[in-house]
Amino acid sequence: MLRSALLFAILAIASLTNGLHFYLRDGEQQCFLEELPKGFLVTGHYKTEEWRDAEKRYIENPGITVSMTADDNDALHRVMNQKGSHQGKFSFTAGNAGEHTICVQAHGTQAGGWLTSSIVKFTLDIGIGEADDGGRAAIEKIKDISEKIRILNAQLEEIKVEQKYQRERELEFDAATSSIRRRVIYWAFVQLAIVGAVCFWQLRHLRRFFEAKKLV
Repeated sequence: MLRSALLFAILAIASLTNGLHFYLRDGEQQCFLEELPKGFLVTGHYKTEEWRDAEKRYIENPGITVSMTADDNDALHRVMNQKGSHQGKFSFTAGNAGEHTICVQAHGTQAGGWLTSSIVKFTLDIGIGEADDGGRAAIEKIKDISEKIRILNAQLEEIKVEQKYQRERELEFDAATSSIRRRVIYWAFVQLAIVGAVCFWQLRHLRRFFEAKKLV
């Protein structure tokens, strides 16, 4: 039969850790209250151990499953609904300031059947920390990294454009240099041809002059 018991805990400081243990049967629910400020992060670890008559002690039973819920009593809103193994952890963020009800329930089997006649020792450690800025901080950090990556990509694009421009300038310079070199060589040959033609004409003119004067 489902039975619900309420345990009360009031937040005293910003980083308070509540450690407690209690005993449950299969399907039995146990709840407690936490007075939480708005935006505070609640984290917890739990562990279950089943009483074994043969060993006369509590031992871990991997067959146990645990259901955990957390409700905002003022807003009538469930902020956590989690199922896990015989041990694990949980977390939730208080969306509003006020009382929050945290409930746990154990289900499981022994080697021979349901835990209807077994007692489960439930150990629970709850940590109530600072406001849950981790998510926002992570988002801001990701945004900052994304912005830096965007800036780096823009700088890389600028470098690529500058390199392309420099290569084009180098090609244009090489082409202009080659053109000038060809023109220099061309005009050198033209000038050489002109000088040769002038020399030939002068020699021919002098020869005719000497022949006319009968000097040769």
